[in-house]
Amino acid sequence: MCGIVGSIGLKDPRNYVEKGLKILDYRGYDSAGIAYLSDGIKIYKDVGSVEHLFSFVPSHIETNVMIGHTRWATHGVPSINNTHPHLSFRKKICLVHNGVIENYKELKEFLVDKGYEFVGETDSEIASNLLEYFYLKDYDVISAIRKVMSLLKGSFAITFFTSDDENVLYALKKSSPLVIGLGEGYNLIASDASPMISLTNNFIELEDNEYTVISNDSVEVYDQEGEKVNKEKIHKDIETISHDLKGYPHYMLKEIEEIPSVVNNLINEYFKNDEYQFDPHLIKDLNESDHIIFIACGTSYHSGLVGGRFFEYYGKSASRFIASEWAFHPTYPGERPFIIMISQSGETADLIHCLKIIKEHNLKNLIITNTGGSTLDRNAMYSLLLHAGIEVSVASTKAYVAQVTLLSLLSSALQNDKKTIKDLKDSIEIVKDIRDNYKPIIMNVADELKDKTNIFYLGRSYDYFLSLEASLKLKEVSYIHSEAIPGGELKHGPIALIEPGTPVIVFITDTVTASSMRGNIEEVKARGATVYTIATQKLSRKEDTIIVKDYAYYLSSVAVSIVAFYLAYYVSISKGLNVDKPRNLAKSVTVE
Repeated sequence: MCGIVGSIGLKDPRNYVEKGLKILDYRGYDSAGIAYLSDGIKIYKDVGSVEHLFSFVPSHIETNVMIGHTRWATHGVPSINNTHPHLSFRKKICLVHNGVIENYKELKEFLVDKGYEFVGETDSEIASNLLEYFYLKDYDVISAIRKVMSLLKGSFAITFFTSDDENVLYALKKSSPLVIGLGEGYNLIASDASPMISLTNNFIELEDNEYTVISNDSVEVYDQEGEKVNKEKIHKDIETISHDLKGYPHYMLKEIEEIPSVVNNLINEYFKNDEYQFDPHLIKDLNESDHIIFIACGTSYHSGLVGGRFFEYYGKSASRFIASEWAFHPTYPGERPFIIMISQSGETADLIHCLKIIKEHNLKNLIITNTGGSTLDRNAMYSLLLHAGIEVSVASTKAYVAQVTLLSLLSSALQNDKKTIKDLKDSIEIVKDIRDNYKPIIMNVADELKDKTNIFYLGRSYDYFLSLEASLKLKEVSYIHSEAIPGGELKHGPIALIEPGTPVIVFITDTVTASSMRGNIEEVKARGATVYTIATQKLSRKEDTIIVKDYAYYLSSVAVSIVAFYLAYYVSISKGLNVDKPRNLAKSVTVE
């Protein structure tokens, strides 16, 4: 969470920092600020959007060094005092921070005893003052960095400069991403490569417990003991990072309608010349394992639920865990477990925590991610990329479908089952049909739902997994309370919540459970619920809200998830909400 940008030696840093913060505000957007050196440290902050911040920032700024930050609050409400950059008590250190410092209370008590005073509630302000305290011991920045790194517990990506030197930018990193962009006569830094890609194609990624000293013409990286580290340059092309809306009013809608091409891209990437294209060693390790463990968060966890069922179909035992739970209570079913982690960003803090445990136990593992070069991509034993293109909207849509698609391909490769390819291609046609013919119906339903306070989704088996994701999407972008319930669980408690007018959205695409789901519909109707049903043709009835052509039912999260995504999108739009930047959320969850 939170986005960092910075530059040194750049002739027009204001333009770079403004554009960079706009690009990074998927990481957080409750407040933003910039700081630079020009006859002393100048700081501009604002609670709200990057656009509003730069409405009062000077249009022309002469400076050699500048840092900026867009925030997702972890400690302290959005306010000017809690907004980054933070200036230390004696005005020597100006800092931006991403992450969570777990022992900030103890460190704050230490600093208060030394005479320090604080203006805000953030753990980040403690970091700025701690750096200053040790810097003022002997005016040695490097010594201060190493001391602070030894004291901080938790996660941090910190970028700062001192009031005494406009020619050096410093950064230190642990468990939060930080990337350096290499220019000619200037250098850049940011939370990821996207803000820098228009200015450079060459990057260095800091690893945990490394710090860097950056000037106009050099970048030096050191480990925590002060030993210099030789870093390999990473080349990235601008084509791989695009934030172009291409005529769409919102990124969420654009990304929903990219689903057919995303699924097709994955088929072309991992199935060529009538053969699956996965690493033979990966397939061998999966086949030889006696238990597959799926670990993920949020939307990715929902795709793992589907993926686990895919692997079970091919005879593999599987478990699914939420990463933030597994990290503190790890379990390893089987004698030869194989762990599949799923993360859209590849920087999910909970999963990085899990990976450390996995590696300590020498367990074979795979990361499925949309972000090549990310922390998880670089450190997992195996990595498979989603090739979905950048997903800007905070609420994931096409990445979810990409995850499910890739898991269907991977599981099918274990038994070389090529029927999956045809089934996926048929699902693409269903998605296109819904896109082209059903949006008016979905918009009408959205208009009926916009003022509701509670909405329920029902499904069984694969339809239940889809219901979980549908419910999450609605919550994320419309702020309506929603719950997904397995059809058979209704009578075990949740039906008490059904009252006259309660909307219930039901998926009926699973041939095995369809008749049972019809019984569940009658149960909620008897309590006065308003029911909306999405069914396949052979399982449909004339009263169903949406009837789609038949497809392989196990791919419901590919074929008909677009209905759920459209519904969440249009409910949010009908309520006048910011669908791409829902409140309290961030795209890349880099704190635990």
